[in-house]
Amino acid sequence: MELLGFPPSERLPQLRWIGPNYAAVLVHDLTSGLLRQDPGTQVMGVRCDDEPVVRTSDDAAGMIHGLDVSFALQVYVRDGRGRLWRLRGRWTYVGRDLGTAAASLTHYWELFDLEGG
Repeated sequence: MELLGFPPSERLPQLRWIGPNYAAVLVHDLTSGLLRQDPGTQVMGVRCDDEPVVRTSDDAAGMIHGLDVSFALQVYVRDGRGRLWRLRGRWTYVGRDLGTAAASLTHYWELFDLEGG
């Protein structure tokens, strides 16, 4: 699998809460979601088209407790029937209650368009 355009993890320390290698975690999560829809899906490559967009929310003391990080992606897949597709969309991680025992991390995919088939 080919990964292109992802900024190096060390350049984005604010993404450490996703994991030491945020791109690998993202691709794993994305692939897992695609496999739930079509168990024969094979991810061939993922291209990050732009710098991730990071939005934070903090409390009155300035402590960050919420963080959303969005990635503009192109995902190249072969579906279970062997057809090739290019998916273009946005992958977003949502971190809430960071730094507390109630911390949570969720994610979602927004599909903008697809080509192939």
